Amino acid sequence: MKKTKTILLPLGILLCVLCAGVLASGWIQPFRLIASAVALGISLIVFFASLLLERRQQRAMQKRMDDVFSENSEIAARLVDQVSIACALVERDGKIAWRNESMQKIFAEPDICRIQPHFDFDAPLVAVPIEHAGNVYQIMSVPVYREKDERSMLFQYWLDRTEAAHYQRLFEEQMPYVALIYIDNYEELSADVQFHKTSVFSEVERLVSDLMKEIDGVYRRYENGRFFVVFEAQHLVQLERARFPLLEQAHNIDTGTSMLVSLSIAVGAADRVARADESARQAMELALGRGGDQAVIKKGGGYVFYGGRRQPEALQSRVKMRLFSKALRQLFDNTGDVFIVGHSRPDMDCIGAALGVATCAKFAGSRAYIVLGQQNNMIEHALELIRDNHAFSSMLIAPEHAERIMRPTSVLVVVDTQRVGSLVAPKLLELAGRVVVIDHHRRGADHIDNPTLHFLEARASSTSELVTELLQYFDANLRPPALVCGTLLAGITIDTKHFAFNVGSRTFEAAGYLRKNGADTSMVKQMFQDDMESFGDVATTVRSAELLPGGVALASVGEEMNNAPLIAAKSADELIGIKGIEAAFVLGRDGDGISVSGRSLGNLNVQIICERLGGGGHLTMAGAQLMNTDLEEAEALVRTAIEHYMQEVQKAL
Repeated sequence: MKKTKTILLPLGILLCVLCAGVLASGWIQPFRLIASAVALGISLIVFFASLLLERRQQRAMQKRMDDVFSENSEIAARLVDQVSIACALVERDGKIAWRNESMQKIFAEPDICRIQPHFDFDAPLVAVPIEHAGNVYQIMSVPVYREKDERSMLFQYWLDRTEAAHYQRLFEEQMPYVALIYIDNYEELSADVQFHKTSVFSEVERLVSDLMKEIDGVYRRYENGRFFVVFEAQHLVQLERARFPLLEQAHNIDTGTSMLVSLSIAVGAADRVARADESARQAMELALGRGGDQAVIKKGGGYVFYGGRRQPEALQSRVKMRLFSKALRQLFDNTGDVFIVGHSRPDMDCIGAALGVATCAKFAGSRAYIVLGQQNNMIEHALELIRDNHAFSSMLIAPEHAERIMRPTSVLVVVDTQRVGSLVAPKLLELAGRVVVIDHHRRGADHIDNPTLHFLEARASSTSELVTELLQYFDANLRPPALVCGTLLAGITIDTKHFAFNVGSRTFEAAGYLRKNGADTSMVKQMFQDDMESFGDVATTVRSAELLPGGVALASVGEEMNNAPLIAAKSADELIGIKGIEAAFVLGRDGDGISVSGRSLGNLNVQIICERLGGGGHLTMAGAQLMNTDLEEAEALVRTAIEHYMQEVQKAL
């Protein structure tokens, strides 16, 4: 039949084509109508004959299939019932209408919802994994419709994936992870003639060796104070649970100096050794950028941090700054425009650093622009002084203006931040040909990638301190104006809380250099003056603070108060000056979000807490922005973050 149908259909089409050809040509003019009618009739006969033959063939095939299934129904039912794959027919409400022997052994309850609580009859027909009685199954579903009683059901069959899951879990547990361990303050220790180099290296290697014995790993020392480690993935949980005890153990090593041994540990968690090695290197760069003395794990695109609760010791060597100053001078000599940008709502440290970099750019013959967005009262007096100075007044421009005039050959210098999300004009990163980053904050996961030059030093008191050293080494003939020196000194003063926190010997040396070059301390004092309204708002906020366990104060700025972010920052500064308060967090309304200001005396790391809120900063001073929330919700989030941090501190003790 199939052969007959195959011949008739092309024959009918051929006849139609011939008929059309005859009509189109001018042949046999007297017989055109008769020929057309004959061709049309034959075509219709062939067409309907083909349809009849096709339907007859389908009915015959259906009859044969029905006969086969009816004759073998008992055999088919017995095979399905005895097959090793668990099968069941499930009603729309989850009741099991039928199941085979294999399913009876696995699950004997009448309702499938007891083992599949999220059972949905109309859900997409995809494979669903499930664990039951220690085994892993993959559930496949096929819709079944019974015409006899017009009832819809699901035919489920469970594929046993227990062995495959076992080998997958075994593979994941034995996957090799790569770790790097550095003595991150090696240069500072080596600069001291009393440093017990040999004994310190031997003791660090002993600690690493003992750790490898515990986790069945291997290590190799490939450089001074640097180790390459490989261990199985299953042991990472053990290290995280213990919060990397190697960090604290290294502090107990006798160095012969007043400094402690500080380690940075970076772990790359990936499914291939090469990827794990690359992840470990990226994690180490982040750990060093955050000041060291901590462990960083990179899993996929995310990072997990441990340690980093101590204030990093101030650097003594200036070699790194000399090299950076020389490279920046060469960069400025070969460009026409330099754009300097900081974080949103810039403070005195940001403005001071920007002025210092602009001074270097002008000395090198480049045009310098300082990009400012939304301003605040904290820098109002400084901006007035800048606008009144003809040498710097034309430098201040808005982000929109900077975007219009920036060229691919321009240099963008980012000061007092390294986070893309906190930039006042993030689009400038895409427009600039070269990017330079100068910052003293601990590096975050969303830092600016691959800048042309960067100087990131979490051990410095402020970015203004770093830029002050940059001015000293940029050129021997550079003499910064008094306005620049005064603004830089104000930046150092605000970030050190009047030289009370995070101060090293280099901080005082930088302040001495600025004072010698004309920094006016009375001008600095004027930059920090408050009006009566702000002073009263700060006092009210401090009075409303709640003291949490561990000496942490939590307060909120009233919704009716103006300049809430500024009031929050000043209130936090005042709170840590009160006896019994180790750290303070103050919240204030900031547009559509809530601004969080964190301050600490140094025993508690407010930067870690603010990082969990999406912010960042420094050990003693940090902040965060909580968008699309109210004060009550924001206070609950901050309270939870503080509680989690305090719990981790207790576990580490």
